[in-house]
Amino acid sequence: MAKLFTALLSFIAGAAVVAVIGFYSLPGLMIKEIPSPYSFDETLVKIEANAKSLGWKVPKTWKVNFQKNLLKVVKIDIGPNKLLKMCEPKAAADILIHDELKRLSVMMPCTIGVYEKSDGKTYITIMNMKILGLVFGDVVGDITDELAPQMEKMVNL
Repeated sequence: MAKLFTALLSFIAGAAVVAVIGFYSLPGLMIKEIPSPYSFDETLVKIEANAKSLGWKVPKTWKVNFQKNLLKVVKIDIGPNKLLKMCEPKAAADILIHDELKRLSVMMPCTIGVYEKSDGKTYITIMNMKILGLVFGDVVGDITDELAPQMEKMVNL
């Protein structure tokens, strides 16, 4: 009986350790940060060109200048920081046609962040589409399997 209790206690302790590690590493898995070999402005131009070449839509009104907006509102300069919001229309429609998936509209359109850090280098950040596919499964998983390589091509400068 003592061996069974020890085995059960070891299993529970192991599961707890895995849960804690997973909890603290999840943010690092959900968002990818990629150093850019180009300047801030060059990076933005290249990503937008890559997206358009893959058939994605990048409307001018879907660009957010965090640096300008925060400087205006709170008078704090965070440095160059812009978001490119883009959409692959067919994929969006294939997801949003389902009532149970309409809630995912909060995550659309796809967003790519480009910013400079205090080291003077430019970085790109994207959501990890493969993780999103695993989390939501089924239709979303199929679509993210198709879109993840495209997102990688957009930011692989």
